[in-house]
Amino acid sequence: PLHVLVSRVDRRIHSSRIISHVWSTPLPDKALYRLTPAVLLASPSFCLQTVAAGNSTVHSVVSAMEICGSYGRSPHARHGFYHRAPLATPAELEAHFEQNHGYGAHRAREALRHVVAGSRSPMETVVVLLFTLPVELGGCALPTPALNARLEIPPDLQRAIMKPYVVVDLCWHDQRIILEYDSYLWHSSTLAVDSDSTRNEGLRDQGWMVRSVTAGMLANDDMRHHLVARVTERFGVRLPADQSFEALQHDLVEELLAC
Repeated sequence: PLHVLVSRVDRRIHSSRIISHVWSTPLPDKALYRLTPAVLLASPSFCLQTVAAGNSTVHSVVSAMEICGSYGRSPHARHGFYHRAPLATPAELEAHFEQNHGYGAHRAREALRHVVAGSRSPMETVVVLLFTLPVELGGCALPTPALNARLEIPPDLQRAIMKPYVVVDLCWHDQRIILEYDSYLWHSSTLAVDSDSTRNEGLRDQGWMVRSVTAGMLANDDMRHHLVARVTERFGVRLPADQSFEALQHDLVEELLAC
């Protein structure tokens, strides 16, 4: 369906193809872009503000990560998203919301505190936020990792995988930790599996801890607990060891996967 904005409840359109959203307060500066003389589009900052106005902080962070990432969700895309250039930087959004105090702006500012720019997929965003969001939200509160980082590799590994360097999804250089999101769809060929296995073993030989992550692992409490424990151990971080935190992290992952 097409989502449209109206100024009053009595202007809502009732249709299976159109969903109306009421925004009765004044529009912020630079809220709209003109697509045609008759059609206006919400700007990235206004998209974030409208999302933040009616959703949780976690949901708002996910939306901000998409705006600042190099992917866009679409039901028409083969894998549910497509690659594109980032629509804005965190600094640009932060500057906008310094002057914007309208409906939803406070939560947008709160969400921007947790944004990591450069994510290339929805699941990459999920993995990043699980490990970086604060403990009170169910996250691990770890430092921001490098996303899609280029790592130099020795000549013998270059020859083995026929690449001069490798690019990894997430890494913490100081702790020598790499997390790779493994999609069930994108790692199906035997050549890709063999190349990834050779690459990962080569990185482990260089002292890296390389961990693969799947959506199923994150959704499984025991598997996720094992992964989180191995990563946080390298940081010397101890998360709360009680059922209330386990439930909080379970709910966080469930919300992240549902966004």
